[in-house]
Order: sequence, then structure tokens, then C-alpha cells
Amino acid sequence: MCRRLNRPRKSQRSRSRLAGSKLITTPIQLNIMSRILLSAYACEPGKGSEAEVGWMWATELGAAGHDVWVITREVNRSAIEAELEARRRPGLRFVYYDLPRWVRRLKRGARGVHWYYVLWQWGAYRVASRLKRAVPFDCVHHVTFVGLRGPSFMGWLGLAFYLGPVSGGESVPGPLRAGMSWQARCREMLRDVANRLIHADPIMRGNFRVAEKILLATQASYALIPSMYRGKCSVHLGVGLSPEYLAWTNRRHTVRDRTLRLLYAGRLLEWKGVDLALPAVAAVRHRGVPVQFTIVGSGPAEPKLKRLATELDMEEAVCWIKWMPRDQLHEMYRRHDVLLFPSLRDSGGMVVLEALAHGLPVICTDCGGPGVIVNDQCGRVVRSTARTRKEVVNGLTEAVWEISRNRVLLKKLSAGARARAWEFDFRKSVEHLYPTAASEAAKRPMKAAFS
Repeated sequence: MCRRLNRPRKSQRSRSRLAGSKLITTPIQLNIMSRILLSAYACEPGKGSEAEVGWMWATELGAAGHDVWVITREVNRSAIEAELEARRRPGLRFVYYDLPRWVRRLKRGARGVHWYYVLWQWGAYRVASRLKRAVPFDCVHHVTFVGLRGPSFMGWLGLAFYLGPVSGGESVPGPLRAGMSWQARCREMLRDVANRLIHADPIMRGNFRVAEKILLATQASYALIPSMYRGKCSVHLGVGLSPEYLAWTNRRHTVRDRTLRLLYAGRLLEWKGVDLALPAVAAVRHRGVPVQFTIVGSGPAEPKLKRLATELDMEEAVCWIKWMPRDQLHEMYRRHDVLLFPSLRDSGGMVVLEALAHGLPVICTDCGGPGVIVNDQCGRVVRSTARTRKEVVNGLTEAVWEISRNRVLLKKLSAGARARAWEFDFRKSVEHLYPTAASEAAKRPMKAAFS
């Protein structure tokens, strides 16, 4: 636990961490625009998903000239400090907090993460209260988890409170739940009920009431906010890519032979729609198109999906890869032609943005974030609203078929993919909430951070 903090001297402009009772600092000269306290339960470089969102909020705000203090979990420390050791990140200070070891042992996978997250948020609030007495913050900003049902107590600090972008209002269309297992259908139904109860949740209503600004990742999430608080809301996609990453991936995509190489990357969950992708790929193969489908990921739906692939006589056409480091996933982007990502309620879609940055057109459904990111210049969006599973599969089939038989179109979409990815420069997210910071950051030279 953390004891009393001493106020850091003005010359100590650097990252710091709360370690026992000591505030450890390393002098760095900063042109400070404001002091921001960032609440980021998930914050880790190079991991992707929500951890990458937390990391980018921290680094982009720091790059814009703010003095950023990030409260995150102790488990993220090693990756964060290795990155800070490898590359100078001005304006960042990290405060690491976790629940006692015996509580952490009770958390078991995804089933225990929700109650653990609530307890962590309460403990992080107490750490922030002590930190506030030592540091004159201008605002506090909750960034992860991004779930709309996940409470934050940071609004109680008495500072200007920014919430989001948060999400979670997306829902699997009713007709498309028909092919799910009864366990998955029950989970989706309980999720729908939990979303409807947000209006009655006193902690979340308190968050909405005290927040100065509320960012929602999608229109579906915006619809869950009580009407009296919508005046302070705006819809802004919660994912993006750093300018360094975009510059590093801006490479030409080359077509090697007639085989169309499709890629899926993500967890194998029933709402991810891989069971819709497999019959679509099978249908294209039956039309005589050589197709190779690589599926990177694992999860509870994996046995069911492998059985489906066998039934469709696709054992030779599907390559299953359980997991790979992110740097190897980058290589997979370069070796494939199209990302096939038919998720039915993803609010963000970091993998979609990464694929676009590498020049891969994306075929997805119109559900959630991917349906917002992808357009006709960089891929194909298949309508899912009020459609049966067979109709969605047919839509995916036609999208794959169209691209497979027109290499000129594939090349055009590849160029459009790279251009579209640049529209999701994460600095635009910073600019949306902190417009002055972005204008200052734009004046600074950009250096690639990847090799």
C-alpha cells in the first residue's frame, strides 16, 4: 500500500512511480500545458486491444506537452519500464497499484475479472486521493477499461472528470444468435439486461452526472446514456494508431500468385462471427477460387469451429494458429491479402486498423466499430441488420468472391486501406478532447519508433 506522498519539486519533470512510500523521479525538462491524472487499468505497450488504448492515451498526451500521471496495475510495470528504458517518453509518470496478493489469487481468468476490476478501481481511487494532495492536477481522465458498465470512482476526486471513450452498447442481432450455443445465447441475453440496467446503476449514473465530458465509441453506446446527460456526450471511436506505427507500416502490398490469402486474428468467441466466415470461404472455394484462410487466435469456440471446418471439407484450406507475439502478427499482415473479420459486436477493432495500415482490405459486418472504420475504398461492409445467418454468409461470400476475381480491385483497395488507416491517427482522439495539445504536438517532428 502507499503511504503519504511528498510534493515533487518543480524541477522534477519526468515519469515517476509510487513504490512503497517513495516517489521516484528522474529529471526531464517539459513544456507543461496541464497536469492530467489518467486512470488506465489496462495500459501496456505492444499488447494490442485495451492495453494499447491505455498506452496510447498516455504517450500521446505526454507527447503533446502535458504532464501525465498514469495509475495502472503493477502487472504492467515490467513492459512499461522496458519501453521507457528503450525510448524516451517525455511527460509520463507511472503510479503502479494492485490489490493484495491474496485477492489476486482469487481472480481466475475472465470469470473473476469483473469483480476484481471494481475492487481495483476503488483502491486506485484511494491512491489518487492521496496523490491529489501532493500534485495540483487539472483533470482526471478514465480511459480503460472502456466498458460502459465498468465503474470508475475518479469522478469523486473533485477534479474535472473526463470519461471515455467508453463502449459496450453493441448487441448481436437477434436473428444471428440462432446458430449460437445455449450458453452463448444466455450470455448475450444477460449482457442485454445489464445494458438496460445502466439507467438504474447508481455508480454509473454518478459517473455520468459528475463527468465534464463523456465520449462514447459508438452510437449504440450513446443510446444507453440517460437523456439528461446526453448534452455532455459525443461519439468518437475509441481506437486509433500512433503516427509512428502508421509511418512504419506504410509499405506497398504485393500480390504473389492466384491464391487469395485471407486472415482472421482475434479471440475465438461465438459472437466473433468466424462460424459465418468459414462457410463463406467454403462457398468461394467451390466456385474454383484457390483460397487459404489463416485463423490466428484461440478461445472457447475453437472446438466447434474446427468441427465446422471438417464438415465443410476445409481442413487443407484453413491454417489454425493459437497465438503469436505481436511482431509476428505484423508479418502475417504482410503475407496475406485480405482481413476477414465478421465480428458481430466489436466496439473498436484494433486489428482492423492494423490490417488497414499494412495495406490489407477488410471484409467485415456493419456491427460496431469495424463497420464504422471500413468503407468501400478500403474493403467491404456486409449488412447484418434484420438478416438471417444465411443472408449474412451470402453477403460475405459475394464480398470475398468480388475481390478474389479482380486483382486490380484488390490493389486499389490495398492503397485505400493505407489511406483510410491514416484517418485514425490517435492524435485526433487527443485533439477531440484536448484540442490545444494536438495543435502543439503537430508542430513537432515525427520519428518512426519501429524497425
